[in-house]
Amino acid sequence: MKTFDLEKYGTTYKIELKIASYMEGNLAVTMTSWENGEPEPWNVLTVNLDSVRPQNCAFIDTNNNGEEILAWIIRHGLAVPTGTYARSGYCQYPEYRFRPEILQEIDPKGYCTYLHDWKERYGT
Repeated sequence: MKTFDLEKYGTTYKIELKIASYMEGNLAVTMTSWENGEPEPWNVLTVNLDSVRPQNCAFIDTNNNGEEILAWIIRHGLAVPTGTYARSGYCQYPEYRFRPEILQEIDPKGYCTYLHDWKERYGT
């Protein structure tokens, strides 16, 4: 299991990422904290908005994770910004393109399922 250090609230948390799909096939990335050797749901890194995203792309939930999560994503080499933004209510969310080799490394089964679902819906 690969974890990523996340500093929040004066503490460093070990965060495991899991790959999944939203209902229409968009990439979903969840965050689980491992404290005292036990998994605890932390948050969802991505947010699902009403449009189909390109493969390996997702809007980042800066509303619930804070803007500092963007630097964390880049620092760990997870994804890069695409320059696209979407608005929901008063919040604006940046789209990031996740590195497929990293998604494969951190959650091979989840990523394989996501790719299969995405390709079935939208082709290659």
